[in-house]
Amino acid sequence: MKQMSINRENNKRIAKNTLLLYIRMLFIMVVSLYTSRIVLATLGISIMLSFFFFFMSSETQRYLTFELGKGNFSRFQSVFSTTIQIHVLLSLCIILLAETIGLWFLLNKMQIPVNRLTASIWVYQCSIITAVISIMSVPYNAAVIAHERMSAFAYISVLVILLLPAPAL
Repeated sequence: MKQMSINRENNKRIAKNTLLLYIRMLFIMVVSLYTSRIVLATLGISIMLSFFFFFMSSETQRYLTFELGKGNFSRFQSVFSTTIQIHVLLSLCIILLAETIGLWFLLNKMQIPVNRLTASIWVYQCSIITAVISIMSVPYNAAVIAHERMSAFAYISVLVILLLPAPAL
């Protein structure tokens, strides 16, 4: 009888997590379809790091979930700490490359009108900050997913989408 109760609770949790993830996916898809059309129309080809972030998140999640499945919490903490260190290193490399080669390219090779140069530098710096924040959030997102806290993940994702600045029409 106790096993049936546990199975029923697990089934409810799985159904709830699945529903929340589908709602999240639908909401993000609608927003992404709208904004990507505007971004592509405005910028032409937009190179995003989303595939790279997805790959990093899924690999981090895989290792965290493995340790959780084994019930080895100290090893989970060690893996999580290591992923944080890796993402800090990656962020520092991105900052170093962006603030040297990228900034040189922006100032010397791109043809930007003089009256728009300051705005271009601000946009560039904000893009670097956004990339670093995205990289640093990967281990935390992976830990939330590994713990099967899909409701928290869905709410956070929707909040992020809502807080993104709306593109100018």
